[in-house]
Amino acid sequence: MTSRKDQERYWARKDQPYRFVTVNEFAEAFQSLSVGRRVIEELSIPFDKTKNHPAALVNKKYGAGKMDLLKANFSREFLLMKRNSFVYIFKIFQVIIDSHYNIQVLFTFKFCIRCDSFSLRISLQ
Repeated sequence: MTSRKDQERYWARKDQPYRFVTVNEFAEAFQSLSVGRRVIEELSIPFDKTKNHPAALVNKKYGAGKMDLLKANFSREFLLMKRNSFVYIFKIFQVIIDSHYNIQVLFTFKFCIRCDSFSLRISLQ
């Protein structure tokens, strides 16, 4: 079912003028067809799990173990990091430059508080 605006694009009956078909009309028309009736009959019969192979259905929360999920997650992240390696290298270089600058400012400020030539006086009271 498409939106009201898009439905006109898919109108197949060129000899008839377009009219919007609601969801209820569409469902009733499908159920009146022989295919729709067969689908309803098939879905009304509950599934017998005893006839199924034990490995065919998942019987726990995830289909794979936790270690397999962790490995898959790390491999995906590593692949994304390889794709964007330029960004990661640039950011690492940027962090190194920024940390070097901050350390220089910190040491300069610490050492200049102790010397007499520094014009800023900080009183520790």
